[in-house]
Amino acid sequence: MAGIFALVVSMGVATAAMLPFRSHVSVAAAALVFVLPVVGAMVFGGAWVGLLAVVLGFLVLDVVFIPPYWRLSVGSGQNWLALIVYVAVVLLVARVVWRLQQLRADSARHAADSRRLLELSDLLVADKPVQDLLGVIASSVRSAFNLETVALLLPSGETGYLEVVASDGPELGGESLERILPAPGTPASLTGSIVAGALLRQIPLAARGRPVGLLVLRGRALDVHDRGLLATYANHAALAIERAQLRDQALRAELLQEVDEWRAALVATVAHDLRTPLASIKVAVSDLREPRIVLPETARRDLLETIEEQTDRLTRLVSTVLDLWRLEAGALRPKREPLAVDDLIDEAVALVERSLDASRLRRVVAPELPPLEVDPTLIAQALANLLENAARHSPPGTEILVETTRRRGSADEIEIAVSDSGPGVPPDQRELIFELFHRGVDGGRAGLGLAIAKAFVEAHGGRVGVGATRGGGARFVLTLPAASSLAAEFPAEDTTSS
Repeated sequence: MAGIFALVVSMGVATAAMLPFRSHVSVAAAALVFVLPVVGAMVFGGAWVGLLAVVLGFLVLDVVFIPPYWRLSVGSGQNWLALIVYVAVVLLVARVVWRLQQLRADSARHAADSRRLLELSDLLVADKPVQDLLGVIASSVRSAFNLETVALLLPSGETGYLEVVASDGPELGGESLERILPAPGTPASLTGSIVAGALLRQIPLAARGRPVGLLVLRGRALDVHDRGLLATYANHAALAIERAQLRDQALRAELLQEVDEWRAALVATVAHDLRTPLASIKVAVSDLREPRIVLPETARRDLLETIEEQTDRLTRLVSTVLDLWRLEAGALRPKREPLAVDDLIDEAVALVERSLDASRLRRVVAPELPPLEVDPTLIAQALANLLENAARHSPPGTEILVETTRRRGSADEIEIAVSDSGPGVPPDQRELIFELFHRGVDGGRAGLGLAIAKAFVEAHGGRVGVGATRGGGARFVLTLPAASSLAAEFPAEDTTSS
């Protein structure tokens, strides 16, 4: 309508301008003037408006500018020649204008298609998990092609049959799925593209000639151009799905390999820690059962105490390994409560009283220390592991020092240090000895104790480290939060019971 209105207005203005001088204006000159409104009408209104402008210009020239005026009579051959040339020129110009408009429209459409394909491809190239990627494919196809529903079907990993893994828009009804999915017990076919209904179409997804899945579309019918663009995007989607699936498979394979290595190392480490108490129990039981050996009552009592001590050690080791496993899996969270530092040391000493002579222990506790806010069971076990480690690597009868103080420069943290008189830890081993399966070059300080202590302390937001004493021994330091800082560092909802 805008083109027709522009044509009528421009034709009227040209006619009104030339009307007072029509006796002095030739038909050829008037025809040249009328070329301008015709071209303008085609530019604004398209080819059909241009054809209407040719007819209207012919009539106006004949009726207004060719005598006898206001009658449909061409008259002389000269007038016919002028009108025919006018029509030919206008049609030729119209053809050129229409072709230019068509090329401009095609260029704009190709640019829009390229931009749309680039946007869709960017979504697929992004490193996303498989499930997120499937949802992106369904939603982007639906929005890009203005469809009612898009569903993505992939073969099930267990049965090999097609199943809907992602969709966008109203869900496909049971009848629609029945027209697409094969009958139960029939393998899914992903080859070819068929129309399952007047407005229901399935597009195969294939990567490197291998079928990957199906895109099911419901909504408007797609023209040839959109179908070609959709086929290109389907190829990109198939490659993205295959790449994501291969990445997930590689991650699962890597995870399984790490789990196998972790399991093997754990078994080896636990076996190492179990060997000593089991050997002690075995020797004690063998001596008690040997009928040819007559044991005095004191020796018999010592053997029984050894069995009890090593059994308690085995029980504690199994319990702490299970706690470590649950902590690493996220199934165990520290149950924090206020605990005085002296009470913590008492609980730790009680756990290792059979392997650590209490007379060797010396405490240096800073005055007016606030209580800790920790899980007593876990932190007592962590400190007990450090005490047991110090006793095992110190010469018999030497002193083991336990010092507690506020951490320098911090009012909200407390340090608990355990120092021994052993050979110490080389600087290049001080980070490694806390790893779960690390074993020193000389075989020293092996086992689970230090790794368990680190895991239990870090579960409270604390830290553990090792340095050297002035005499060359090792000094292990636990840094734990004081009760005054817990409200900010550990919200109430995060502290759940194990």
